[in-house]
Amino acid sequence: MTQNRSCTLVVDGGVDLPEELVAQYGIQVVPLTVHFGDESYQSGVTITPAEFYRRLRERGEFPTTSQPSVGDYVEAYRRAGEAGLPILSLHLSSGLSGSYNAARTAASLLPHLDITLVDTMTLSGEMSLQVLVAAEMAEQGFSIPEICDMLRAVNERSRLYFTIEKLDYLRKGGRMGRVAAAVGSLLGIRPIVTVDKATGTYVAVAKARSFRRAVEELAHRIIADVGEGNEVSLIVLEGHCPDEVAHAVALLRSRLNVIWFQHLHVNPSLGAHVGPGALGVAHFPGPLPFVGRDVVAAD
Repeated sequence: MTQNRSCTLVVDGGVDLPEELVAQYGIQVVPLTVHFGDESYQSGVTITPAEFYRRLRERGEFPTTSQPSVGDYVEAYRRAGEAGLPILSLHLSSGLSGSYNAARTAASLLPHLDITLVDTMTLSGEMSLQVLVAAEMAEQGFSIPEICDMLRAVNERSRLYFTIEKLDYLRKGGRMGRVAAAVGSLLGIRPIVTVDKATGTYVAVAKARSFRRAVEELAHRIIADVGEGNEVSLIVLEGHCPDEVAHAVALLRSRLNVIWFQHLHVNPSLGAHVGPGALGVAHFPGPLPFVGRDVVAAD
């Protein structure tokens, strides 16, 4: 542990983070659970993204998921509390999961621990932007109120867009909502989806007649958000669609100055709702506060 660290971070499994950064910052991840019938796995712990997407492709199954229990959070907070520091606990949007509410109940059962909860109002790569800023600020000794103020500022300027090849996973997972209203019953339509910052729920902002066109529309929206040639920090996420990832990254790098980049596979608990044919990009205009510039080649 860094000597000046101001708090210990706990996050739920709704975030997509590079494993090396989880280890570097000592972040405790409370995983969600993925169910294939009677079989249950802790997302990213007892089933890896590679294993998960291989199973989807080979067996055509539609898994379900469940959030961490109150007991899971009690255990995580007790472990985190062993460091003797305040705990900052960040969660995927309460508009998409009950994880935040379970954590709040757990915190109420541990009044001797100093626990601050944050509803990030988003998930996956965009949640990662907030977690990484919080982790770096904690390393530098910033107080929890200062970190929370910065997280609100990051949330106001960041954005997550994603598109999916098939709507079946969203439909079977009960996450269609306003996405279905925007796409309607037209066959072959792929939505471009974001997270509504007011409600923390999915909303479709555009649609295209093929997955490739949807990927291009997604890239063009990011370019419009950031401004041609301007600096941007990016997290690119996929289920398993490497060709579309390469196409999207090439488009973005040809028209934006990418100064910080991560490429990740969507963790199984989120992949259960979008399937292998899913591509998303979380972006922040300019350098991510306190994280800096670190361009990583796409793999």
